[in-house]
Amino acid sequence: MTDASKRLGYGGSAEIDGIQVLITGGGMEEADSPSFIEAMDIPPDSNSRSKMLHADGTAGYTASLNFDCTKKAMPLLSVSKLLGRRYSFNMGIHDGENKFVMSDCLATNLSITGAPAGLISVTLAAIARTKKTDSLVANSYLLDYTLTPDDQPMGYWWSGNTDVREWTLAMTQSVEALYLNEDTMDARYLKTGLVEYVLDVTTYAPQDHAKIIIATSEFTLTGVTTAKGYTFGGVTELGLYTHSFNTAASAAVGSGGVIIT
Repeated sequence: MTDASKRLGYGGSAEIDGIQVLITGGGMEEADSPSFIEAMDIPPDSNSRSKMLHADGTAGYTASLNFDCTKKAMPLLSVSKLLGRRYSFNMGIHDGENKFVMSDCLATNLSITGAPAGLISVTLAAIARTKKTDSLVANSYLLDYTLTPDDQPMGYWWSGNTDVREWTLAMTQSVEALYLNEDTMDARYLKTGLVEYVLDVTTYAPQDHAKIIIATSEFTLTGVTTAKGYTFGGVTELGLYTHSFNTAASAAVGSGGVIIT
């Protein structure tokens, strides 16, 4: 019999760094990356496979999470938290019955989006060194749960700037699991590369944007414009202007290079 504690809508729940968020989708997965070698010469009459197993390789434990933005979740979206390079955090999912947690995660992709007739939504992808574990996370949001004002999902009109129609702030961070060379596939180390931020904005008037405001929080990027455009959608649509802005720190001796604030 189906467990009655499983609910639709916000019946499930998730936690990121100890803060409960309104999950709309997500999952956790173990993806192994065995090490293969290719033979320099394979005779034509041979039925050998084209590659051979060299070593077990590494196991990558990945997680993804989609959630609606709330005032309670806003502290997560800062350079001191998820938008920061090499920031380590725990995340857990609770569907009303089953619960899983991954610890010491590093974000690989994070995007925040606001669009007409929608809510401000967040998509997070992360990688960890260890397997997901059964562990208690926050209680699920049941249908009779009374959301506090800080729990209420925010509509897109809580964001943007003058004449902004829709926008997306995306962060990517290169993270690679390095081989331990022991009798385990768990990674010895998560090698973190560069981090990049891109802001795509569509407006009703020609203007450039390097800043997005969500409620009372601001995201300001330092960088360069990578693309501009104009779109005419037809006689029943308004003309739209697009602007893409990419972060780039200034090169200077001893420069700290503030990328996003």
